[in-house]
Amino acid sequence: MASTTSKTRDNPVVAVTGASEYLGRRLVEHLQAGTWARRICVVDVREPPCSTGPRTRSCPVDLTQPEAGAELARVFRRNQVDILVHLAFISHPVHDTEYAHELQVIGTLHLLNAASAARLGKVVLLGDSKSYGARPDNPNFLDEQQPLRGVPHSPLVADLVEVEQQFERFATRHPDTVCTVLRMGNILSHEVDGFIPRLLRSALVPTVLGYDPLMQFLHHEDAFQAIRLAVEGDFPGAFNITSDGLLALSTAIRLGGRLTLPLPYCLWQRAGSVMWAFQTLEVPPSLVDYLRFQFVADGQRAQQLMGFRPTMNSKQTLADFYRSSGPAAEASWATTG
Repeated sequence: MASTTSKTRDNPVVAVTGASEYLGRRLVEHLQAGTWARRICVVDVREPPCSTGPRTRSCPVDLTQPEAGAELARVFRRNQVDILVHLAFISHPVHDTEYAHELQVIGTLHLLNAASAARLGKVVLLGDSKSYGARPDNPNFLDEQQPLRGVPHSPLVADLVEVEQQFERFATRHPDTVCTVLRMGNILSHEVDGFIPRLLRSALVPTVLGYDPLMQFLHHEDAFQAIRLAVEGDFPGAFNITSDGLLALSTAIRLGGRLTLPLPYCLWQRAGSVMWAFQTLEVPPSLVDYLRFQFVADGQRAQQLMGFRPTMNSKQTLADFYRSSGPAAEASWATTG
């Protein structure tokens, strides 16, 4: 197993982006509750509720602004930041793709430039297994050596891939900085948004006629534990963070008492754009390949090097998701599960 003692100094200062969302908030609360971190700097466009702890400082910075890089470098130096944990990503498709690009791609560029200027000891980046792409020629399990091919015409996935490319270049130029990217599997949760949770909340779930891909479902608490391990130890490189076990999409839908609405692929392409534009469809046509083809990630590297062990498998995560969806879904699970 790789070293679990950080190369940064004892009682480091940790900067966290994305603390307005569950994973960032959970990390800040964890660091506040312990004594490992000397200070926590919450970097957000506005002050989130979790930034009020005695060792926590709110550092308001808008990552989309041109001057953000210089401002972040000042924040890092002034607070003597040792570790940056970058979690400020949009986990579900949005209509304002220009803003999403500015936040995710340009915002990450600002953060990495500031990390370089301040000579940070470690940067942990939130990635996504969707970056591999859902394609008919994918292997049964995608390990970290597989190329990030994404899917055609999806701004969300293109941004994820571009961010990782930026991060890889940063890691090459800064060999003394521990650079870790956690490629999260499908987080199925009411705490963490995403197009898969949105689909499975619906009573009628649109699918692609003739396709039934295998899927993994990762619990939000397991996702957080992987982030905690990466922050508190030194694990350079990319790691798939996945659950154990696979479920066919049709099985996941049936176990929740949902009904499928199989749509021909051509209908997704023709009518999907209109339905997405009028916000009557949770999945834009650019992501429909994730409902057609498998993109199952191999989590062995994280288990062997980080010691990451998911506490819930895919089926248990699905059951927890449906239990928290309300009495009707829970009763349906008890009947079908």
